[in-house]
Amino acid sequence: MVILPHYIVLKENSWIAKLAARKMKAHCVALVLGKTIHLHNISPVEFVQSPSLVGHELKHVEQYKRMGFFTFLVVYLYYSLKYGYYNNPLEIEARAAEYPQPPKVG
Repeated sequence: MVILPHYIVLKENSWIAKLAARKMKAHCVALVLGKTIHLHNISPVEFVQSPSLVGHELKHVEQYKRMGFFTFLVVYLYYSLKYGYYNNPLEIEARAAEYPQPPKVG
């Protein structure tokens, strides 16, 4: 389990994350807006038990902090339109920050 920084807010059953899940045709989604991680079809407990997902989303929080809220949104949208979701440089940076899964015991 990963301990989140105190300033991070997890919003379960987020309608914004639900829209993103529909758009991406994904079962579950975690999506960051500023310091809030919006969750759809994943509980906060399941989220913090996924070091890879936590690392990815915390990188997006860091990107917001570095760029500012509105600048991040504009740059993210621009990169998504220009390169697509997977090749968006901000997504590449977030994937590089994913923590490895802990080894299974037993």
